[in-house]
Amino acid sequence: MAQTKKGMVLLFLFVFLGAALGSILTAIFNVFVPSGPLAHIFLSQVTVGSVHPITLGLILMDLTFGLDLHINLLNILGMVMGYYVYQNS
Repeated sequence: MAQTKKGMVLLFLFVFLGAALGSILTAIFNVFVPSGPLAHIFLSQVTVGSVHPITLGLILMDLTFGLDLHINLLNILGMVMGYYVYQNS
């Protein structure tokens, strides 16, 4: 049986879609789970990124660069699930 080589683009796609699914689940949990220890475990997040965005002022336009990632447990579980689907597809 010939084994096909999967590309890195497909891996990033599955992991990104898993993270997006985790974000959707976070929004759903935020509405339906009452505040308490379970909500604290699943909804507390860590923000990684630039505190102040970098602005490049040109004559014609201003360009602003910045990136903030809000990571929580459901995002990580979604990324792991995306990697699992990638490995088994």
